[in-house]
Amino acid sequence: MKKTMTVIALFAVLLITVSAHSGRVYEAAEGYKAPAITLCKSDSTLSLADLKGRYVLLTFWASSDAVSRVTAGNYNSFAEKAEEEQFCLVSVNMDCNETLYNEIVRRDNLNAKSQFQVKGEDVSTVKEKYHLENGFNSYLIDPTGQIIATNPSEMTLTQVLGNN
Repeated sequence: MKKTMTVIALFAVLLITVSAHSGRVYEAAEGYKAPAITLCKSDSTLSLADLKGRYVLLTFWASSDAVSRVTAGNYNSFAEKAEEEQFCLVSVNMDCNETLYNEIVRRDNLNAKSQFQVKGEDVSTVKEKYHLENGFNSYLIDPTGQIIATNPSEMTLTQVLGNN
């Protein structure tokens, strides 16, 4: 009886350990599934789940953060050269002012199709899910939805996309 209970206890510990490390864990960090977000425009809605099967570069920026704004522009330039079936840029603006956001998209010549603005109560939700309290980051997400790089360089993007 004691031997049976020991085997059952070991099996339970093993089961708990395996389930704790399953692919269902979501965290905004390399090696984890990307947290789900849905982005809306006046004419469309986009969910990260809609982009499974492609590499997605999810980048966050604001007009008040010069580094993130330049990064968004650089990623936009990269995305224009990338193969659309394999790669998708999702650029998320965190400005509260829609007029300012639209003007910067126009002035910086950003592709409006890949630009989204988060407003209202969604700002805090996105900031929390992607840990943006201390600054804006970008995440390269593989076709299965897992984050494989944070703030990837153009060389990293080229290497990842070139290997597929």
